[in-house]
Amino acid sequence: MNDPKEVLKSILGGFFKYNFYKKGIIDLREALENTPHYKNSWDEVTIIILTKNLFEGEALSFMNNSANIPLFENSDEEAYNWLNLMLVNASRPIGQSIINYDDVFSPK
Repeated sequence: MNDPKEVLKSILGGFFKYNFYKKGIIDLREALENTPHYKNSWDEVTIIILTKNLFEGEALSFMNNSANIPLFENSDEEAYNWLNLMLVNASRPIGQSIINYDDVFSPK
């Protein structure tokens, strides 16, 4: 079994670091369908995100260092918001619409 934290960092770096959000989600959806490394670890990755089972500051560190994603508040809470939306979007079927992070979480 793969370490879910390492798989999460691989997902963030591999699908989001050099791609726009929509492209990252499309590629992640395909990887979850076709790549055993991601497909077999997805449940564990989902659990560590939903249960916030990362050390304090780790979620934000993953966003900053693995994904290079700028956040509005630059906090663990916002990092978990981003990760949760990634879970929602990645779990939807290939070809289905993608909920944009800025549409949900941008400051009002």
